[in-house]
Amino acid sequence: MLTRFLFLVAVALIDQSAQAQKAEVTFGVSGVCGMCEDRIEATFDQKGIVAADYDLEKKTIHVVYKAKKWNEESLHKLATGVGHDTDKYKATDEQYANMPGCCKYRDPKSCSDSCGDKQR
Repeated sequence: MLTRFLFLVAVALIDQSAQAQKAEVTFGVSGVCGMCEDRIEATFDQKGIVAADYDLEKKTIHVVYKAKKWNEESLHKLATGVGHDTDKYKATDEQYANMPGCCKYRDPKSCSDSCGDKQR
C-alpha cells in the first residue's frame, strides 16, 4: 500500500513539473491578409511550441510553448525570420522583401486584392 502511494505521489510530481515548464505569451505581429496568417502560424509549427494562434484582426499571436526550449525573444525572432515585424523586433529589409506583394504591410498601397480569396 505504501509503495502504491509513493508511486502515485511520484507521478503527480512529474505531471506537475511538466505543467510548470509550459509558458504562454501574446504579442503583436504585423500582417494584412490570410496568406500572412497562414505563414505566421506555419512558422510557429516547431518542436517545443504547443500551440500558436494568430489573430489577423488584432494582429497578435498567442503562443503556448515549452519554456526550456523557447523564450519570448526567440519567438519574436521566428516571426521576423519570415518577414513580419513584431512589437519588439523588426524584420530585416531582405526578409521583408521575400514576402509576396500582397503581404507588404509596410506599404499599404501594395496590399491589394492580389491575395485573392486569402484577403480578409
